[in-house]
Amino acid sequence: MIEADVDTMLQTTLVGRLGLCCGSQPYVIPINFAYHKGHIYFHCADVGMKIQYLRNNPIVCFEVDEHIGTIEAPVICNYETAYRSVVAFGRATILADHEKKTTALRLIVAKYAGNENAQKLETRTVEKYRSPKGSETVVVDIKIEKVTGKRYSTEQTS
Repeated sequence: MIEADVDTMLQTTLVGRLGLCCGSQPYVIPINFAYHKGHIYFHCADVGMKIQYLRNNPIVCFEVDEHIGTIEAPVICNYETAYRSVVAFGRATILADHEKKTTALRLIVAKYAGNENAQKLETRTVEKYRSPKGSETVVVDIKIEKVTGKRYSTEQTS
């Protein structure tokens, strides 16, 4: 895939998969996210397995994909799948600065709830917000160090 296709997938795909590892235990979790200029942003609670893994090992992998269709063939074993996928590798940093957290959260809100709602998000809201269970919102910045993209397609899909 060309770089523009990779960027488009990272900007438009709604769910990504975050790959983490703590010791010898891998962990993959689906997340909502925003992509901007070589960075992937997501938020989570300040407690739980995801944040525990991130604090122990900030080296992460991130994947998005799209199933395009099944490519039929006369013999069932020759069926194939048309798809495209992107895998990014990088280092995750928990954002401490409230202005940076707000900027990243605005990107996420714009993607899922529209620009009008993103502009309403204020830094003081981010500073004070606690979930119904009392946890603080953590915003994570994955700086992409390497990215790969793959696509397989043909005109014949069903």
